[in-house]
Amino acid sequence: QAILQKLVEGRDLAEIGYYKFDFGRVCELDGVRISRTGYTGEDGFEVYIPADEAERVWNALLVAGKAEGLAPIGLAARDTLRLEAGMPLYGHEIDAEHNPIEAGLGFGVSFKEEKGDWIGREALAAIKAHPSRKLVGITTDGKRVPRQGYSLLRDGRVVGHVCSGAVSPTVGKHIGSAYLPLELARPGETVDMDIRGKLQTCTVVDLPFYSRTR
Repeated sequence: QAILQKLVEGRDLAEIGYYKFDFGRVCELDGVRISRTGYTGEDGFEVYIPADEAERVWNALLVAGKAEGLAPIGLAARDTLRLEAGMPLYGHEIDAEHNPIEAGLGFGVSFKEEKGDWIGREALAAIKAHPSRKLVGITTDGKRVPRQGYSLLRDGRVVGHVCSGAVSPTVGKHIGSAYLPLELARPGETVDMDIRGKLQTCTVVDLPFYSRTR
């Protein structure tokens, strides 16, 4: 916030709530949309600017944040952070085969009467009333990192598949996410991860792995 504020005119960023947005003047550009959102689990901002101004604004941010140690990170770092924070990624935790209720995104689905009817409402209401699976975290002390598509077994039977996985510097273990039947989606339950025919024990944990102090 302190870094971006140096480049923003006429808008106090402290007044923008989490998952809210407003407009302001950024790097002499008027009407820039500024949202208090991010994909790392930490407090952050996103600014929406014309594509041909991206390099100039990027460089201005790096200069403004030099004293605070601001530096770019790569895609792998961002993906690890979003997994630690339990944030789903399309093509991994969310896709056409999964729904927002079991993905932990039910807060974005409203069944209020004033919302009226909408495509999928009846089906999602039924899933909400009688869920069969849940997105959970898994950790393992084994050598292999969970990777998307690895099968998860219980008593020799496939019960789910890994959605995402990473080495977690924050947790200090290998971590992953997976959909499991409700009876196995409880913290402390264990499943076996199949890595090319070799099994490695994983422990079920609640998501997120990390939650910042607000």
